[in-house]
Amino acid sequence: MQHKLFAVAIASVLSFVASWNLAPQDQETPLPSNRPFMRAKMDHAKGILEGLALENFDGIEKSAQNLILLSHESAWNVVQSPDYIEMSSDFRGSVGRLRDAAKDHNLDGATIAYFEVTLNCVRCHKQIRPKKHSEPGQ
Repeated sequence: MQHKLFAVAIASVLSFVASWNLAPQDQETPLPSNRPFMRAKMDHAKGILEGLALENFDGIEKSAQNLILLSHESAWNVVQSPDYIEMSSDFRGSVGRLRDAAKDHNLDGATIAYFEVTLNCVRCHKQIRPKKHSEPGQ
């Protein structure tokens, strides 16, 4: 049962990352001056995924710790609102669980935590991304 859950979680994360990387790049990025910072976050997220796929717990732990450190930098704080502060806290909690699971060599726990991290990223970006269309569903 745990192997099926693990396989589903890995497949979900891989399909999300693949679609994210294959999606056309939006010409109206919300914070163009923040691109290098966003790239650094993506590089660490990819490092975690690689570590999960290869069972490289040191790599997972290092990339997770780097994400936590980035989340405390001033470039992270793109919005000053209670919702954004809460989402950032949720993100740090998920990444902390991921780092701890990697320390414990718990591949299933790290995979589930990575899925949480990914969900936190998507939820936050959905909230801060400027709306392109005024009507829902467009």
